[in-house]
Amino acid sequence: MKDNIKIFDLDFNEFDLSPKAVSLGNFDGVHKGHQKLMKENIKISKSKNLTPSVLLFKENTKNILNGEREYLTSLEDKIEILKNLGIECFCLLEFSDKFKDLSPYEFIEEILYKKLNTKYVIVGDNYRFGKMAKGDIKTLKKYEEDFAYKTKVVDFELDDGKIINSTDIRQMVREGKIEKANKDLGHPFKMQGKVIKGAQRGRLLNFPTANLKPSFKYVTAKSGVYFTRVNIDRDFYYALTDIGTNPTFENKKMKIETYIMDFSKDIYGKNISIEFLEYLRPDYKFNSPEELIGQMEKDKKTGRNLIEKYRKE
Repeated sequence: MKDNIKIFDLDFNEFDLSPKAVSLGNFDGVHKGHQKLMKENIKISKSKNLTPSVLLFKENTKNILNGEREYLTSLEDKIEILKNLGIECFCLLEFSDKFKDLSPYEFIEEILYKKLNTKYVIVGDNYRFGKMAKGDIKTLKKYEEDFAYKTKVVDFELDDGKIINSTDIRQMVREGKIEKANKDLGHPFKMQGKVIKGAQRGRLLNFPTANLKPSFKYVTAKSGVYFTRVNIDRDFYYALTDIGTNPTFENKKMKIETYIMDFSKDIYGKNISIEFLEYLRPDYKFNSPEELIGQMEKDKKTGRNLIEKYRKE
């Protein structure tokens, strides 16, 4: 993470009063629509001498309100993507009972005005806030003079007329449409987590794999084999990642196993990230280990060809 970013936990009364342009929303995936909003934030910040900032919830609000369980990005993922876009200040807040009972007016007064010293609010055109989501764009504009800020509304429509939303992208990932999802995201769908020991069958088949225990409840990608890129200690390696139950060996538990090409180091216990680039094939049940090995060799050859493609891009 860049040294010049600031992270404040508002629940511990950590904040500064430098004037800010603040983006508001859940920003799951930080997709191209969100990126459009952030670019507007940075543009305003530069012209008005403000700090480009974002308010992020430690827990996705939809998870609490609607019982949703899976997301494209964790809080850590969001911060990583947003700081690379140019956001400099991250204000974190728990979506607690106390917070969700704040009226729209109280949210503006207590959070935006008193804790963030907000001079510009940048939101999507469907943004809602406050108790029972009663606040909207009209509410924000209504209190501009009372609390000395301006409101900028940004739609998520791209130049080609397409409107991007996180719900559609999550469904693309579930259906294995990973290239389409990545196009709308503007970056690869990624999972982070720790490498744990598995059954070690891959080693016996001469295809040793790293078993990932995700650090977050990511959206469940369609079962099958993917061409991926793995980040280990800030070095990138191309790989083949299988999401599934190893039906050839009649396992029941879903696993994420990655065969990293041209790599032989021991990485048990390490935190790694896996970027999903292309969906290659379903997770078949083979008649024998030998038949499985034959298919894995074909997958490896496909992976080699794709490495050349991605290196040229």
